[in-house]
Amino acid sequence: MEPVFSHFNSIQNGLLLSAFSFFILSLVFQIQGKEKFSLPFLIITGLCVYSFAASLDPYLNIWDERFHALVAKNMMNHPYKPTLYDDPVINMAYDRWDRYSVWLHKQPLFLWQIALSFKIFGVSEFTLRIPNIVLGTVLIFAIYRTGKLLVNKNVGYLSGLFLMSTYYIFDLISGRQAVDHNDFTFLAYISLSLWAFVEYYYSGKKRWILLIGLFAGMAILCKWLVGLLVYLGWFVLKIQQKKYRISEYKDLLLSLAITCVLAAPWQVYTFIAFPSEATQAYRFNMLHVSKALDGHSGTVWYYFENFATNYGQLASFFVIPGFIVFYKNIRDKKLYFSLLAMVLAVYLFFTLAATKMLSFPTVVSMIILIALACLFDFLIILFKKITKGKSILGVAVTVTFVLLIFLRFDINIFREEHMVKDVENSYSQMLIHNKEVFKSLELPKKAVLFNVKGRHYVEAMFYTGIPAYNFVPSKGQFLAAKEKGRTFAIFKPADMELPEYLKNDSTIIFIDNKLAGYD
Repeated sequence: MEPVFSHFNSIQNGLLLSAFSFFILSLVFQIQGKEKFSLPFLIITGLCVYSFAASLDPYLNIWDERFHALVAKNMMNHPYKPTLYDDPVINMAYDRWDRYSVWLHKQPLFLWQIALSFKIFGVSEFTLRIPNIVLGTVLIFAIYRTGKLLVNKNVGYLSGLFLMSTYYIFDLISGRQAVDHNDFTFLAYISLSLWAFVEYYYSGKKRWILLIGLFAGMAILCKWLVGLLVYLGWFVLKIQQKKYRISEYKDLLLSLAITCVLAAPWQVYTFIAFPSEATQAYRFNMLHVSKALDGHSGTVWYYFENFATNYGQLASFFVIPGFIVFYKNIRDKKLYFSLLAMVLAVYLFFTLAATKMLSFPTVVSMIILIALACLFDFLIILFKKITKGKSILGVAVTVTFVLLIFLRFDINIFREEHMVKDVENSYSQMLIHNKEVFKSLELPKKAVLFNVKGRHYVEAMFYTGIPAYNFVPSKGQFLAAKEKGRTFAIFKPADMELPEYLKNDSTIIFIDNKLAGYD
């Protein structure tokens, strides 16, 4: 059997080795109670593991990552006009999210972040994921601070460790999971708004009002109105405090006003600049509630059945005890019910919505991971008591529990999911092969590419920079594009005879169809 690490390249192995080394340093300082050292090393550990995850797939993942990559690449040239087809030369209905010309299927902030990364670092699969690395690293600090303020610094530390060892987070950062960068950025900004809310609650400093508003507005500009989640928790807190007069809501209303000032202009702008596309996009988004779109359906138990997928194999068994311990140990019970209300509201809303997707409820990951950390902190304290104060055994107990969390970072899963390239027709092999095909094409700038398999026309446009379609052009489309001076390149169809108007045109570039797979 090959060693697991032989499947990774030298940079990836270097990142893994660095992550483990920094984690050991962090753990040593944590046991010694030296927070000013343990936290920075924990954050650097996260930076290494997130960079490792982002480096795994040297191709655009199917479903959403390729769409986000292409739109962001196009936005480098016109940031206020998100396009999928930047040069829609063929007369067809660009009326679906997977073939829009002006692409308003998602809010723009995460796309701007990717476009900025492309501008600074160049266009590649890794630079596509750099914003996720940055946000993920910031989140480790945010969840640490939140857990520390809510309970204690040990819970903060364990919360950060849970965050950086949750495989589903890596799947989002690496672009492997559906909706990838969009859902991770949404999760990140909602989590940051919750962190700012907790900071404001305990400090009362006005700057946190501004930050709550900014982070909530940025969350809306990533996905949509679930970004207002922090205000639900804030309102529940006010009710518990028996604050009913409007004057007692000045801080909340000021923060909400900041959110609106940040998020509203894009909504107004799109309806002015692209009225038909904006209307269509908003109608489609509303359908998520009443209709299972793109086959994303599920029973009322969908999110409970997939809870372990989101948070780890044993999370389903630990989460309720975790919230019980969380309630017992939190510094302020009112804040507990405020946080719990947000979790319940999110799971209830997405359970009732017809469209089901794994990432939808993960916006409350910070709260759930803190609850799990509370349980582990309780168990560490309990086992330390059993050792009757024997320091060596107490340290051994701490190390054991912390390693149990860290070992959720399973290298074998990464190898199996991302690195198996020697299996014929495997996912990775297919996408690497297709990327090589697209990058090997030497086509004129005025070319248009046809008969690309499935939705692989999206990667084709990303790698070639020319319009691509997954069909053979009709005679009308062919003649109209010819009049525009376009050159035709066509992957030879294996299952049909080419029409005469294409066979008899010597200017057409025919390409042997070596593309693999379909979707």
